[in-house]
Amino acid sequence: MELNAFVGRQAIFDRRLLVVGYELLFRDSTENRARFSDPNQATAATMLNAFVELGLDALAGELPVWVNLPTDFLLGDFPIPLPPERTVIEVLEDVPVTPALLGSLRAFRAQGFRIALDDFILTDATRPLLELAYCVKVDILNVAREEVARQFASLKGSGPLLLAEKISTHDEHLYVRDLGFHLFQGHFLELPIVSKSKRLPHGRAALLLILDRLYAPNVNLGTLESMIAAEVGLSVRLIKLASSAAMSLGAPIGSVGQAVQRLGVQQVAALIVLIMVAGFDDKPIELARQALIRARMCELLARQASLPPDQLFTAGLFSLLDAILDRPLHEIIDQLNVAPLIREALAGGPTQGAKIVDIARHQNRGDLQRVGGAGFGAQQVFMAWFEAVRWADAIIATI
Repeated sequence: MELNAFVGRQAIFDRRLLVVGYELLFRDSTENRARFSDPNQATAATMLNAFVELGLDALAGELPVWVNLPTDFLLGDFPIPLPPERTVIEVLEDVPVTPALLGSLRAFRAQGFRIALDDFILTDATRPLLELAYCVKVDILNVAREEVARQFASLKGSGPLLLAEKISTHDEHLYVRDLGFHLFQGHFLELPIVSKSKRLPHGRAALLLILDRLYAPNVNLGTLESMIAAEVGLSVRLIKLASSAAMSLGAPIGSVGQAVQRLGVQQVAALIVLIMVAGFDDKPIELARQALIRARMCELLARQASLPPDQLFTAGLFSLLDAILDRPLHEIIDQLNVAPLIREALAGGPTQGAKIVDIARHQNRGDLQRVGGAGFGAQQVFMAWFEAVRWADAIIATI
């Protein structure tokens, strides 16, 4: 079954018609409409696809992204993996305004998130939200101009920027611009655009087991790293998250273990929860098995060549991502802030690391005539492969 990730985005413009941000929208196909029954699942999928599968830079460049969050996310029941400095949280009009909500929004602001009020109508109940808001979005679709003017007058001078949304004609844009709105969004200015990427596979049972082990007393980090490595999709997501600008301060990641140490138990658990909320519950076992064999084989050969074994393990693990995601490997690796040795090993060429990955590829494919070189004898290569097969099968048997 083909696994795809979809995200819709719609531009937000300023008075000069320059794009100043993008709202992220749930999509489950290239059809440009949102169809979902569970808002939590839709929100989790949208954020996960945007941040991990497609990448914020590919979707929005350096501009901020705007994301609608349902009540459960706003109250902190689920994690938000987006970097605060690049994220505007949108509060929908149907979210009850309670002391708990106001406290949660204050906490989000303290973390660096900005708050937007979507389809906002000013009432005594909603007035406290204005003190926390960076922007207020006013829906003008099928609303009489007199009512739009009344809403604008009631909000003007309250502090937040005012955004006119669902603009559908040139005349509507001119009208709200002349009224004094600061920002603009709608089909007249830009239709939502759907981006698509292959998404990473997951096994729900394995994720649940890893989540359980994360909180086990006296957890063995070596065992935990092996379990995570067996989940190729989770490994890639962890390294992407750990190497993101929000987490890494530019320091490259060399292994799954480093990613786990940098993120900590809470962040790893949060990512697993988000994946499960998004409903990713499938896994091609054989592809994962082959990736594990390559990873272990590269690790064993790296030890004999006095190279960092954990980094060559990661290189071997990632060497099948092009088959898993149906994308060129260099495009995938460009999204990861991995250590130079990993990048060189996956790029191919004359380096020892690249030769080790190449040996693992050919041995894994049964191409025995091309496994020589890099200073290893046929016996060494065979024994590394044999041990890697035994190890991979044992790992998969445990999950």
